[in-house]
Amino acid sequence: MICIYDKKTIKGNFDNNGLGILKVWAKHILYDLSYYFIENMKAENCSVKTAMQKSLVGDLITIYTADSDIIIENTIEVEEKNPVEAIFSIINIWGCGELKRDNFDIKILKAIGKDAGVLIAQGKNIAGLKFNIDTTSVATKLYPVGKNDIKLTEKYISVPNWNSDAYPPFPIIKKVEFKDAGDEVTLRALAKEAASVIGLSRVNIDVDFIELSKTKEYDKYKHLQTVNVGDSVIVRHKDFNIDVKVPVIKVKKDILNCVNIKVELGQPKDSILKQLDTANIKTTLDELGNKVAESFSSMLYYANPAALTVGTASIEPVYLGITAVADTNLSMNFTMYCTASSLCTITIEIQLDNKDIPFTPKQKLQQGDNVIGIPLGIPQVQQGAHYIAVFLKVDAGTVNIPMFNLQCMIDGRNLQGGLSAEHPHAECSQNQGFVNMNGLYINKVSGQNVNITSQVPTRSSLNEKIVVNSNLFTNKNITTNYSISFK
Repeated sequence: MICIYDKKTIKGNFDNNGLGILKVWAKHILYDLSYYFIENMKAENCSVKTAMQKSLVGDLITIYTADSDIIIENTIEVEEKNPVEAIFSIINIWGCGELKRDNFDIKILKAIGKDAGVLIAQGKNIAGLKFNIDTTSVATKLYPVGKNDIKLTEKYISVPNWNSDAYPPFPIIKKVEFKDAGDEVTLRALAKEAASVIGLSRVNIDVDFIELSKTKEYDKYKHLQTVNVGDSVIVRHKDFNIDVKVPVIKVKKDILNCVNIKVELGQPKDSILKQLDTANIKTTLDELGNKVAESFSSMLYYANPAALTVGTASIEPVYLGITAVADTNLSMNFTMYCTASSLCTITIEIQLDNKDIPFTPKQKLQQGDNVIGIPLGIPQVQQGAHYIAVFLKVDAGTVNIPMFNLQCMIDGRNLQGGLSAEHPHAECSQNQGFVNMNGLYINKVSGQNVNITSQVPTRSSLNEKIVVNSNLFTNKNITTNYSISFK
């Protein structure tokens, strides 16, 4: 809202003074993009900047400029939305970035603000400083859940000093998801770091400089009169003596004097569990993989997921993100099979971090089938995040590249991620105790001695008279052996 006053308006009493006040509600010129329509747009394995540029449909790319310092690759598909919705979808899909609007310049940056260098101690009763404390999101125990529903063996992670008088005498358990945690070790490390701040109450601070200027503490906070949205201020929690950075989320300016009248600090009024940003925790995740990356070489691989057509206008079929945990030398292999509609020359342009590599090969193609293979060394690549892009164009006709027939491979040490040389497999082992099969049955067979006394002579079947002397059998032990087998 813009208010225009006459010269009789008294400073600080805008609502009750001034003649012929004109109030105008205005939207940022960015929102003119909402009048345009994206029927279908897909950007695969690209940077934030490329996705933003593809969202500027029609002639918008000649009016607006899009830029970003985030080089993480991702894929976005937009259907039946306007460009403003597409831009906010990019932030959601990439999971990082803050929107900076400056007339026709649109940027998604890692951070749009700076450190204001101001410390506000919670608990001091200062006129002009209003503390709003929200404890609804406080937790004393976390129930971490990682990727593919991974959970901890111990299930819970407690916040520091969870059993102190600053917390209730009963546990407050909150479920927190860490989508980057692919194993239990990583999940535990991320959860412990998150537990250091998630147990704190959320603080929202309103600063009124008109009231604050009347106090002796004004000099400590006057720097806030020049902060912008996105800048950070340190707030000290009185109960835990912990310093936490909070962003400037709202500013009311005096346009004539170019100073802030009111400033609002803190998190937007939403659940901190929903707002939990693991971007600052990812250093822990990176460190877990860095030791492996420093010891072995890794290969990053890309192949076109769909058929491509190269014409006289340059296209970017390859965009490959690289993270080096230390300075390294890279080896790149570019291979392509294609069919040319006519005799032509193809130009291959390779970029590292948006800068051309001083090697731009040109290859003559015959009509029909052609194969191109280019090995390339990229020395002295510094530690950090990088990306390699390949651009193709021909001077005449068209070149068709079938699916998976354009391949780019990056090999080197100190690379995080990459393909393992082993095929995906699982190894399982289980101890099987010895089972005495014979004992299961032989133990069930028992025998005993039986005394047999013959009292009546046995008549022969041959009708012969045989007299058996009973003394031969009376009080005698008879032993019989049996051979038993089981099948």
